[in-house]
Order: sequence, then structure tokens, then C-alpha cells
Amino acid sequence: MRQAPVVVVLVVGLVAVLSTVLAACSSPAERAATPATGAPPRTPAEPPMSDPLEYRIDRVSWQAGEAIFLRTGIGDPYRTGVPYPIYLALLRAYPELFGEDPQALAAKFGFVVRAADPASADRDVREGLPLGLHLTDDPITGVPFVVHNCALCHAERLRWPGGEALVVGLGNKRVRVHDYDAAFAAAARRADLDVAHLGPLAAAAAAERGITWPIDWQLPLLQSTLAALKQRARDRKVFLERTRGGPPGRVAPIEAFALAIGAALDRPIATAPVVGWSKVPDVVGFGARTTLSWDGAGEGPMDVLVVEADFAAGVRPAWFWAHPLQGASLSAYLRQPERDLPFPGPIDRALAARGKALFDDSCAPCHGTYGDDGRVRRYDEQIVPLADLGTDPARADALTDEFVAAANDPSLTHDLTRTRRTRGYVPPVLTDVWARAPYGHAGQWPSLTILATPPARRPTRVVLELDAPYDLVNVGVSTRAAGAGDGNPRPGEYLHDASRPGLGVLGHPFLADLGADASAVIEYLKTL
Repeated sequence: MRQAPVVVVLVVGLVAVLSTVLAACSSPAERAATPATGAPPRTPAEPPMSDPLEYRIDRVSWQAGEAIFLRTGIGDPYRTGVPYPIYLALLRAYPELFGEDPQALAAKFGFVVRAADPASADRDVREGLPLGLHLTDDPITGVPFVVHNCALCHAERLRWPGGEALVVGLGNKRVRVHDYDAAFAAAARRADLDVAHLGPLAAAAAAERGITWPIDWQLPLLQSTLAALKQRARDRKVFLERTRGGPPGRVAPIEAFALAIGAALDRPIATAPVVGWSKVPDVVGFGARTTLSWDGAGEGPMDVLVVEADFAAGVRPAWFWAHPLQGASLSAYLRQPERDLPFPGPIDRALAARGKALFDDSCAPCHGTYGDDGRVRRYDEQIVPLADLGTDPARADALTDEFVAAANDPSLTHDLTRTRRTRGYVPPVLTDVWARAPYGHAGQWPSLTILATPPARRPTRVVLELDAPYDLVNVGVSTRAAGAGDGNPRPGEYLHDASRPGLGVLGHPFLADLGADASAVIEYLKTL
């Protein structure tokens, strides 16, 4: 199973709001006659398919994949989007939950902030939407819907002393997708989440910003969206309780897939008692992989695997069959991502040369070999057993026998993919590894210096200063020792507590086993 953001991975799609549009089932006269305070119309088993023109791909291309990753996302707006006037109304109605505008929302949930630029030709930029959110026009109603793309979780503005760069594909260490999801659920529980309250706010936002908001469609869109929000909050109650207060830059992919698979099969799917937290990965190594998850559990054609997380987002299977070139184009992009990210600090080239020899002897059998440009030259994907790694097992254990059986149901997979329990983790490709802290499948090691520390001596409570410049000396996130009062860290900080299930810091002793030579290997890693 692919990680997010969506992940998309991972898991990026886990925060989509299932908006069911009913307008196609009634005439404008019938819609206008429905009282604004009345009960929402009956929801059909399946909403109609909105298919904006920008999702139609006539041939597989790198450019189409880039557009999916950075702009459009996979699609299915009625299932994974929100009408933009309603989205703005939610921000205005509940600023304490979402922030009062798109920039405040981005800062609150760790998305990449973009300032509104009225002169931009890009509507997303004109509106000041965070990177990862996109407006697509529904051809049925003419209303723009807010949808997400891969960059919501897989992009970050990296800052270091004296410089910064927007790094596309890098796992965002600040993003809090489950908190974003929980905000919609919290709004759904408000007594005033109704047409009478949200309707005027949506109309005002549309008028102020010149957003298409036809009178005949307002009531059906409001009723169906608010009803879907409330139903989603009920359906995800247990999941949201389990993921409440989760660490930034992490997702619970197996638990999220269990929800989607259970909904498709109409039965609950059990996962392990401990949440299998996963760090949002950098996608730069996906082109060398045959699987995409930390544990290598999901196997199948790459064109299928790269869109797998969107199924967990709520994209219906019919959408994938209707848009067969999306996965292939996204796969083409991920095989050749553009990246120029040299280490911005000094490098001791003689020490790095000695480190390369040590790396090739001790680390390359798992992590691959690399050219002078940092690109992987040879990488043979493998799964290192937990017994050999010694790392936290929660992510690998999240796949229960019940989950595996359900994930392999032929009615879902059509025998295109297979899921298995691997009882281990896949060593990642290390291109640009210097920028990818915190390290480990759960982001449990803040820096390479800490990873090079013998496991028993690694700090178990440390404050990560996520908004501070990147630590080029220790090669990782800036940290400080946790004190007695750091149970509630300041904004921009995160307390990593290794006593929390799924976030243990033990294991992977291999760099530490090199002793003083570990510093040479770290110097070499700066060159990748």
C-alpha cells in the first residue's frame, strides 16, 4: 500500500470530503421549491460523475503526470472535492477550526503557503490556495470544486541558513492531514452546520470573489455537501479518535485503506491495535522501486500502484476505468522527477571519498549505488526482516490477516495487485537524503547524527523545531532537548516521544556500528 499524500499518498487524499451532488436527479423547479431549512434530499447509491476537461488525457506523457502531481490530482470532484463557495464558507464560519483564509489554513495544517497574487494567470495562485489544493470547474454545474493533488503532502519549502527552496516530491515534515480531516468532522458536529448558516456565507464569498455559484444549484450543493460531511464524520469517528494528535509529516495509511476497503466491501476491516504511523516519503526514489510502501506490501503494475492511495481518498473505481492514462502518466513522471538539490553547506571531499568506499562496502547492498550526480545507478529492492533491523514494528504489524484478505478481494483488485505481510521494511533510495529528515519509516530519527548514535543512546524525548532552519551540521531537523514543560510544545515545534506506540527509536544500528567512520559516510551522503 502506497504512503501518502497521497499519497498520497498518500495519503494526501485521506482528507478529501465526500461531496454527493444530487442536482442531476431533480429539475430546477423542484430544487427551487425545496425549503432551505428542510431535510436534505435522498442520497442516491452513487453520485453522477463530474469529468472536467482537464482530466482527459489522450496519450501517456511525463507532462500529463507532472500536471497530475502538481495541479489537478487524480480527480472525481464529486467524491473527493468540495464546492469552493462552501469551502470558503466553512473557513468563515469556523476560523478556529480551519483558519480564516487559505493562508491561515495552510499554516495551521502544515501545507505549503502561497500568497494570493491577483495578477497571476493561475487561478489557484490568484486565490492564494496552498500548494496541493486546486480549483477544477465542474462541467455539470459550472461551479469550481476544491480538489487536492500529490503536492499537498509531497512538497515542502525547505529552509536552511542562508537559503531556501521549494522541493517538489519531498515528504512534507509539517503536514497534518489527519488534523485537517478532523477539522471537517468537528465542523460536522456543530449544531449550526446547516443551510441557513452556511448558505449566506457561501453566497457572499462567491459574490466577493466572482465565483460561479448558480442559484439553481446552490441548495442541492449545500444540502448534499453538508449531509456528506455529517455522514463522513460518523463513518470516520473511530479512525479520527485513533489518529488524533498524530505526529506531523506522518500518516496512518493502513488504517485509512481499511476504511476504504471496508466501505467498498460493506464490512468493517480490522487493523492492529497500534497505529502504523508512516512518514510521508520523498518520491525521488520511486522510479527505482517495484513497490511503493515502507514495507513493500503492495505489489502490481506501477501504473496501478501510483494511484492506489487515491482509492483511499474516495475516488471510485469507475473513475479509474474511465481515465486509464492517468496512472501511466503519473508513473512516467515519477520515473524521471526533476530535482537539483545540492547540499548547501561545505563538504569535505576527501572525507566524502573515504565515506563512499565505506558506503559501497557496508550500505550499498541494501541502499544501492550512486553516480557522482547523486542518482541511483543500481538498486535491487529488498525487504529487510524486522529481526535484522530491530526498528519499531507497528507499521509492519498494521496489516492484519483480515486486512490482507480484504485487500486481495478480486472484486476490488481485478487481480491487478496483491497485498502481503512482509514483516520487514524496504531500505529507501538515498538520492537527496541530506534533505529528507526526519529519517526512518516513522520519521523517528531527527538527523543523521542521531541515526549514527548507538540505538540505546539515542534520545527518546526530543523537540523538533520544524520552523527553524535545517541543521546542516547534524544533517537533519533542528532539535533541542525536551524539558519538563514540553508536553505542549510551542507552535512550529513537535515533541517526539519514543514511548508512544509506533514511534520507537531503536534499530538500524548499522551506521552507528561504523564508529568514528560514520562521520565519513555522512559526509558522502551529503553528495547524493
